[in-house]
Amino acid sequence: MKDPLVRFSVAIGGELLQKFDEYRESHHYPNRSEAVRGLMRAALIEEVVTADNGDAMGVVTLVYDHHAGRVSERLTEIQHLHLECVVTTTHVHLDARRCLEVILLRGTAKVVRELADSLIGTKGVESGRLVLTAASPIADGHGHEHSHGHGHRHGPSHPHSHQHGKPPQSP
Repeated sequence: MKDPLVRFSVAIGGELLQKFDEYRESHHYPNRSEAVRGLMRAALIEEVVTADNGDAMGVVTLVYDHHAGRVSERLTEIQHLHLECVVTTTHVHLDARRCLEVILLRGTAKVVRELADSLIGTKGVESGRLVLTAASPIADGHGHEHSHGHGHRHGPSHPHSHQHGKPPQSP
């Protein structure tokens, strides 16, 4: 059963309202209500990812010179030590020397942050960034949790081929 929408009033004016309307337009929200719902969801997600025990997904982007002393091997070793958190990796060659690696991580926010920090802090990484979001659904403005109907494959996925010592598990 769908929860009914609740209308509430917010008194706002002046420069703050003007800035909010500019924000709404620049982010392509169709109306103020959708913009407020978006900001509410963002605040709730922020609470999840700042709490150490919140279920989180992280996207780590790394840029490095693959000729710099075993950096590729060290990044792979770190990921192998955390197979329970590494969902998948993508490796892109930017030019003759530099590579971009994108790593999806899942776990508690604390574990994801710590693993991302160890990857980003690896000697030879030129730049790195972590983007965190909640892995569990956040309620939308209509009384529903945000989810979608397609299946997901969970667990480690590696674009390179080698044996991990045990056969892959079925989802």
